[in-house]
Amino acid sequence: MTEAFDVVTCGVVAVVLGALGLWGRANAEALVTKALPSEEREHRENVLRRGAVTCLAVAVLFTAAGVLLLLD
Repeated sequence: MTEAFDVVTCGVVAVVLGALGLWGRANAEALVTKALPSEEREHRENVLRRGAVTCLAVAVLFTAAGVLLLLD
């Protein structure tokens, strides 16, 4: 029972992080206020995009962990 719960948990976390990463990458520009100077605005957009890519990478790791748990 706990193995199945672990696989489902990994899957749910992977889906949530993947969705957050995709949404963050797509909306980074809109999430940063236009009131900032252009250099600062670009920096903050890049920070948001890096965070989104990190979410996607961790989602891949959770997916791999879920698959490994299934194979075990």
